[in-house]
Amino acid sequence: MNDKLKLLLDKINLDKDSYQYFSNAQLTKIKVNSKNNNWNIFIKIDNPLPIDIIEELESKKTNLDENISSITFVFDVDNIDIDTYYSYYRYVLNKLKDELKILGIFENSLKVEDGLLRLEVTNEVEKEKFDKCLDKFNKIYKSLGYTFNIDIVIKEENNLLNAIEYELEEELKNVKKKATNKKATKGNDSILGKYINEEPIKIKTLIGEDNSVTVEAFVFAVDLFESNRSDFKIITLKITDYSDSIYCKVFVRDKDEYKRLSKELKKGKWYKIRGYTKNDNFSKELVLNARDIVEVKKDEEVITDDEKVKRVELHTHTKMSQMDGICGDVEVVKQAIDWGHKAIAITDHNGVQAFPHVFNYVTNYNKNLTEGEEPFKAIYGTELTLIDDTVDIVIRPNNKNMLEQTYVVFDFETTGFNAGGADSIIEIGAIKICNGEIIDRYDELINPGRKLPQKIIDLTNITDDMLKDKPSEEE
Repeated sequence: MNDKLKLLLDKINLDKDSYQYFSNAQLTKIKVNSKNNNWNIFIKIDNPLPIDIIEELESKKTNLDENISSITFVFDVDNIDIDTYYSYYRYVLNKLKDELKILGIFENSLKVEDGLLRLEVTNEVEKEKFDKCLDKFNKIYKSLGYTFNIDIVIKEENNLLNAIEYELEEELKNVKKKATNKKATKGNDSILGKYINEEPIKIKTLIGEDNSVTVEAFVFAVDLFESNRSDFKIITLKITDYSDSIYCKVFVRDKDEYKRLSKELKKGKWYKIRGYTKNDNFSKELVLNARDIVEVKKDEEVITDDEKVKRVELHTHTKMSQMDGICGDVEVVKQAIDWGHKAIAITDHNGVQAFPHVFNYVTNYNKNLTEGEEPFKAIYGTELTLIDDTVDIVIRPNNKNMLEQTYVVFDFETTGFNAGGADSIIEIGAIKICNGEIIDRYDELINPGRKLPQKIIDLTNITDDMLKDKPSEEE
């Protein structure tokens, strides 16, 4: 590295182990915008830096000068490494958190295609939302040395269909290799294929492709697909044995057989399934392809509450709490009633959508009670966000140990409770601390130019007489 760059890295206190990534790098120029005190530092380098080095530079750049409004490193990279730039995505996405309030829906949107990066969204709404900050997104990536514009594309429905069609054709080839065109004969009590005598294994033990496996699982969802291009059809069962879950696919050619299986393979039932596991081209994960299916009767474990004094849950989140709750609102209330609880509080995040469902159910339930039965009580609440967690409340953060620094803690008293509005300051107090000890103090009363409300006098013990000869806020 040249001397200028070494001086810069020394100044910001970069870890010495990180210097190896700058061995052939050069600090080419520094541009300063005098109006807003923004600095752009230009560095020419052979290869893009690992993301942890980028993050270290970002966290320590204020060591250069805490009075600089903003510092941006701009890299001129000789060798584009697409995998490294792909690894920058979450870092860049986080820088857009003020523009993109819901970052989660874009976490998996960046794709590598033909050696370039592109953003892939599922619909026009997502595209429109990201379009608003696309210029800033590209600007950040270009400052990191990626010289191409990253475009947004909508994942077309045809892509999904093509992938399914490809899977169908592949499965058709397998069927032709493994079986004749004769329709399989149903075994005794079997829904598909032959009866299964093998003992099942746990789904969690399925870690790779296997020609013959047997599981016993509960179906919690069923998806149906019919191809427009061939006579193949797919029934996808989402199954679990509570050790793990997996997709189970049933491939059918005969129309009547497909209709029968669609009726007999139902959500909410247990089945013993024998088939083979395969790394699926469409879902990009291990899938169980079924050859034989038998319905099994299984007694589900019933959880009871045997306590004499029942608890009351005061903090229940339902599926109306986005990315937090998974239970239906009425189902939660039913379960509490079944356990003999007398009440439950619904406190979803930032919403009250569960209220009408719960109210209607509890009202109808209480109407049908017999004499002497205690009515169930629904407690309605919500959990609201008081502080926007997308707003930076720490400005120019650094990794310095606070106990070793000199800093000031201050406090204000005002004429009312709306400091951001019409109220003004009547007192400022401050203490200076060094090494955990108070080394200086400051306190000043301020004349607001108007009489204080009695509630402020009672709260602060500051009176109009105490303020009448004091300087104004401007002074």
